[in-house]
Amino acid sequence: MNKDIARKALETALELGASDCRISLAESTQTSISYLNGEIEKLQQSSSSAMGIAIFTEGRYGSFSTNRMDMDELRPFLRRCIESCRLLTPDNCRAMPDRGTYYKGDRPDLHLLDGRYRSIPFADKAAFLKATDAEVDKSDSRLISTACDWDDCLKSEYIIDSQGLEVEDSRTAYSVSCECTVRGHGEARPQNNWFEGSVFFDRLPSGCGRKAYERTVPMIDSRKLPSGKYSIVLENTVSAKAVSAVIAALNGGALQQKNSFLLNSLGKRMFPESLHITDNPLLPGRTGSTYYDSEGVATSERDIILDGQVCTYFLNTYFANKLGMPRTTEDAFAVYFPKNSGMGQEEILRQTGKGVLITGFNGGNSNPVTGDFSYGIEGWYFENGQRLYPVKEMNLTGNFLTLWKNSIFIGNDPIGFMEWQIPTLAFEGADISGL
Repeated sequence: MNKDIARKALETALELGASDCRISLAESTQTSISYLNGEIEKLQQSSSSAMGIAIFTEGRYGSFSTNRMDMDELRPFLRRCIESCRLLTPDNCRAMPDRGTYYKGDRPDLHLLDGRYRSIPFADKAAFLKATDAEVDKSDSRLISTACDWDDCLKSEYIIDSQGLEVEDSRTAYSVSCECTVRGHGEARPQNNWFEGSVFFDRLPSGCGRKAYERTVPMIDSRKLPSGKYSIVLENTVSAKAVSAVIAALNGGALQQKNSFLLNSLGKRMFPESLHITDNPLLPGRTGSTYYDSEGVATSERDIILDGQVCTYFLNTYFANKLGMPRTTEDAFAVYFPKNSGMGQEEILRQTGKGVLITGFNGGNSNPVTGDFSYGIEGWYFENGQRLYPVKEMNLTGNFLTLWKNSIFIGNDPIGFMEWQIPTLAFEGADISGL
């Protein structure tokens, strides 16, 4: 990374009148390949760099960005940034973090960087995607199309500020996905997909194309269910929907703007006593792990919900000051459930008995103030733990607090490469509208 230009930008901003300044330099290299019906549709390799600039001056604050990395261009740009800041209304809540909260760089490597990234031949990536496409049963006359995509990325970040912060991070990611479209009844054209991912190229699993095909073909016989109350099981591919709403409601911006159904909930039991949700971004090998947030403040393991009680808000420096509360970390990075039922999806289906296994959400919305939601769903109707037939074109409605109060099972099967480790989740008494 061009750390020298970041250091010079910081020095120049202070020289031009900034009281404090933070420079965030981000660089990325990525490859994208698309196969459509067995032929290459897109090949793309790109590199990019961007500099984020946070200016504090005379009680005012401004955030700017540029991809110009030459000081002859950066200097006048920084001058204009500072001049723009001085036109803003002062806000004493805009401040730098307490330097005592910064990450000091004293922890072991998180093992999120594939050192082979730059040396992997393009042909090897294309071959992997071609093999993924070949996993689909092309002899099936019902198959209309297959779309397979490859993406990889090397991301690097370097942050420095006027209080002595200096942190950096590099990580890699590889992903492959496949979507199949088949000929259904009448004009119906069911689709489904699957995806895989990994930090390391040589650990990326195969089988994505086969799984996508196997998930798509049964959707030909999808039907609706009568409206009513059902037990629901959220597949681990979509179960984060039930968790992300909770995290969003605990975000400082939502709380400060009174746009949260968990307003004034800190320390209160809002969820079942059995519920325990934690954020631990310090575990090596977890894609959500990080030792610091965007302001350079050190992260830590933190209970979000413990024994049903709300344990933390997610507050950056600004919202902590606005709310008159201690700063925490600005977001949840690596959410997981320390306690679970010890069961995977199949056993949860058996224990639940009958209901709807939800494998996809199709549109919908939620009210962040009340926690009410309405989402289109698709999946499977099951009885005695056995999938009987696929279902589609139905709506799941309810309230997130009520949903969690009706939680019955938390699985042990999160998808390993996802940042949030959210397993299969089961709830009872959910409202589904269909026929």
